Amino acid sequence: MSEVRQVEVLIIGAGPAGSVCGSLLKRAGVECVIVDHATFPRDKVCGGGLTVKAWRLLDMLLPGIKYDYRPIYRMRCQFENDPVCEFRAEYEIRMTRRKDFDYSLVKYYQAQGGELLKGSFARFEQQADGRVLVTLKSGEQFSCRYLVAADGANSLIRRQIHGEPKLHALFLEQFNEGVIGDDVFVHFSSNYKPGVFYKFSSIGREMYGFASLESNDDVPRHKETFRKTLTKFGVPVDRICGAYIPLNTVPPTADNVILIGDAGGFANKLTGEGLYDAFKTAANAKRAIVEGIPFRKANAEEFRKMEHQVHVFKFFFSPFGWRLIRWAMRYPKVIKWLFDAKMKRETFRA
Repeated sequence: MSEVRQVEVLIIGAGPAGSVCGSLLKRAGVECVIVDHATFPRDKVCGGGLTVKAWRLLDMLLPGIKYDYRPIYRMRCQFENDPVCEFRAEYEIRMTRRKDFDYSLVKYYQAQGGELLKGSFARFEQQADGRVLVTLKSGEQFSCRYLVAADGANSLIRRQIHGEPKLHALFLEQFNEGVIGDDVFVHFSSNYKPGVFYKFSSIGREMYGFASLESNDDVPRHKETFRKTLTKFGVPVDRICGAYIPLNTVPPTADNVILIGDAGGFANKLTGEGLYDAFKTAANAKRAIVEGIPFRKANAEEFRKMEHQVHVFKFFFSPFGWRLIRWAMRYPKVIKWLFDAKMKRETFRA
């Protein structure tokens, strides 16, 4: 067994939450190391869209960050075969390729002097001296003052603490390279309620997706529904990939083990958007560490928001909510106002 390495903060996962948290800690003068099993750049199932609240927050947290994106303003949504509700958003959605976007965040972290190690998490143990002993699958060990779980939807740290997620969403996606549109399109139907079909126009390709709350046993059925929906909209069926995103937000059980991003269940319960909450929980983790306060306090606003979103989700897909939203889509100006107002309200407050 090699000697145990001593570090202030060990971050498991170099995705957006982990890389942003690492960059913020390095800029604050806190020693940290990120461990990830992947070699970057790496692909990931995700549309890659940054809403205005997400890219404004990222620009604030990481001054000078550069990444490729395509601005999209045209929004389209539809219930069943009703007329399409279309409007131009006040703020752009920045469509990225996650492979390149995540690598840009990793390089920013490394430019701050951050260390990235290749390895896979195995387990952690609380020590009598208040530190956390982390063991990798290779047998390498770290003793850290804080362990930050940023290891995504399939977080092994989360599983060690809380077990399997109680609520998750299934996301299926297909990318059509070389096909270039100019919109975001979302379709609602009783055929896949609660769930949605969507399309994002991205950099050099179109991304088609399908989201549902059903269990693992229903994956074949949902893949077939996705194929039928693609065919309905005239999209040739190609290679379909998928991922599970946990939607139940887990509470902290120890002040020195912090779960952020998808690892903590911080994804929008209605839309599945995760990048904004990845950035925000990363910033709140940095604040908890630097100020020496519990993460539950630093991240209190996010915890409250996640609870509220559960109620919003239930209302949206309730019989009354379903009829109300469908009625509202007859009036694009109303939907545009609601959409733009939401984007303005939920910007980050330092």
